[in-house]
Amino acid sequence: MGLHAESSNTPARGKPRLSIRARLIIVALVAVAPLMFERVRGLEKARAERTEHAHAQVIDMARSGAEAQREVTYSLRALMQVVAGLYARTPLQAADCNHVLTDLAGNIPWLRSMGVAGVNGQITCATDPRAIGLNIADRPYFQKALGSRDFALSDYLIDRLDAIPSLVAALPAMESDGSINGVVLAVMNLQWIGDLAAKTVQRSGTSVLLVDGGGTLVAASGDLKGLLGKNFADHALAKSILTGDEGTETRAGFDAVRRIFAYVRVPRTEARLVVGLDEAVVHRDIDHEVTIAYLQLALFGTLVLLAAWFGGEQLVVRPIRSLARTAARFGRGDLRVRAADQRWMKEFAPLAVALDDMARKLAARGEELQIANQHLEELASLDGLTGLANRRGFDRQLEDEWQRAAEGQEALALMMIDIDHFKLYNDRYGHVRGDACLRAVGETLSLVTLEDAILVARYGGEEFALLLPGLGIAQATALAEEARHAIEDLLITHDESSHGYVTISIGVESLVPRKGQPAADLVEAADRALYAAKRGGRNSVAANDALLLSEAC
Repeated sequence: MGLHAESSNTPARGKPRLSIRARLIIVALVAVAPLMFERVRGLEKARAERTEHAHAQVIDMARSGAEAQREVTYSLRALMQVVAGLYARTPLQAADCNHVLTDLAGNIPWLRSMGVAGVNGQITCATDPRAIGLNIADRPYFQKALGSRDFALSDYLIDRLDAIPSLVAALPAMESDGSINGVVLAVMNLQWIGDLAAKTVQRSGTSVLLVDGGGTLVAASGDLKGLLGKNFADHALAKSILTGDEGTETRAGFDAVRRIFAYVRVPRTEARLVVGLDEAVVHRDIDHEVTIAYLQLALFGTLVLLAAWFGGEQLVVRPIRSLARTAARFGRGDLRVRAADQRWMKEFAPLAVALDDMARKLAARGEELQIANQHLEELASLDGLTGLANRRGFDRQLEDEWQRAAEGQEALALMMIDIDHFKLYNDRYGHVRGDACLRAVGETLSLVTLEDAILVARYGGEEFALLLPGLGIAQATALAEEARHAIEDLLITHDESSHGYVTISIGVESLVPRKGQPAADLVEAADRALYAAKRGGRNSVAANDALLLSEAC
C-alpha cells in the first residue's frame, strides 16, 4: 500500500518548457536588463529636467516682457504729465496744441498718437487730424480718469480710426485750483510692444502673445500675426491663462502647435502677456539623444541575444543534436558511424566515447550475421533499375518500422509518390528515356530526404514510397513539398504534361500505431492522399488528415 501510494503521487515528467537556447537567452536578458533600465531612467530624468528648465525659462521671459511694458507705461505717464502741465498752465489754441503734441510724440516709437479732450469728451487737438472732433465720453478709460483724477489705462480695444488693437492712456490736466480743464490722451503702439517682448527671446520656436481680458489676441509675433483680432475665449489656453495672474501651461496654442507657455498679467490691465516655447524644439536635442540611446540599447541587446543564440547553438545545442543524430543512427542499426571522429568539448567527449564503445560492441555481435545475409538481402530487396529498395524491401522495412513505432509510441510517416502522366512520357520518348527518368526521380528523392527517410523505395512502375520514422504530418508534408520542388527543378522535358516538364504528385500520412493496427492502414491512407493530389490537378502534395477533415466538412 505504501509503495503504491508513493508511486501514484510521483509527478509525471514531461518535456521541459524551455530549450537550452531559450534559457541562455533569458540569462543574457537578465544580465542586460539592469543596464537598459538605468539608461532609460537617466534619459527620462534628463528629459524631465529639460522640461522643468523650459518652464522656468518661459516664466522669466514673460516677466521680462511684462516688465518692459511696465517701463513703457511709466515712460508714457511721465510724458503725459509734461503735456498735462503745459496744457493746464498755458491753454493752447488748436493749431498750437497740435504742433506741440507732434513735436513731443513724433520721435517716440512706441507712441502712435496723442491728443487732448475736453471734460465733455470731445477731442480738441491731436497728432492725428482724423481724431479731432471725436467724442470719447462713453469710453471707460476716459470716465475712469475723470473719476480718479489720475492716470488711467484702458484695456485693449479696437481703435475707431484704424480698426486695429490699441491701448489708450488718459491723464487729467489739473488747474492750480484743482479743477480739470482737459484730459491728455495717448495711443500706444502694441505692435512695437510685441516686438519689444520678442527681442527678449532669441530662441527658435518662440512665440509672444498679448491676450486681452476678453480672450482677443491683440498682439503676436511671427506666424501668429495672422490671428490678430480673433477672439479665443473658448480656447483651452485662453480659459487657463485668464484665470490667474501668472503661471505656466503645456498645451496646444492658438495655432494648434503644442508649446510650453508662461503667462503674466500686464500691469494696470486685464490682459495677459504670454510667451511660448515650441515643445518639439525644447525636446529636440534630448529626443535625439533618447533616440540614439535607444538605438544603442537595441543594438547592444541584439548583439547579446545573437551571441546567446548562436553561441548556444555552436557550443551546446549543435553538439547535443549531433550526438542525438548519432544515437538515432545507432538506433536504426547504422553502427558504422563514430561520434569520436568529431572534435568535442571536454564535457561532451565522454558521451561520444561511450556511444562509440556501444556501437563497436553491437557491431561485433552482429557483424558475422550481417555479412552472411547482406548479399541475399540486397538481391532480394533492391530494384534493379533505380538501385532503390523494391516492393519487397519496402514491405519488410515497413513492418519493422511499424513495429518499432508501435513499441515506442512514435509517429511513422509515409509518402506515396507517383510520376504524373508517366505512361504518356514513355509513349512519347520511349522506354530508354523513361528508365532514365525513373532513375533521376529516385536519386533526387533519396538526396532530398537523406536525413529523414529511412527508406526510399520503388513501389512499382512509376510509383515510389518513402518511410520517415519520427515525423509528424506537418513535418512530412513540408518535406514532401521540398521533394516536389526538387523534381520540378530537374526540368525533365515532358511535352505531354500541362507543365511542360516532369512533375510528381505526393500523398502523405503519419500515424502513431495503435495496438493491433496493421501497417496496411498507413499505406491505404497515404494512397488515398496520393489520389486526392491527382484529383486536385497533379504536381501537388496532399496530406491524408487534411483530406479527411475536408471530406468530413
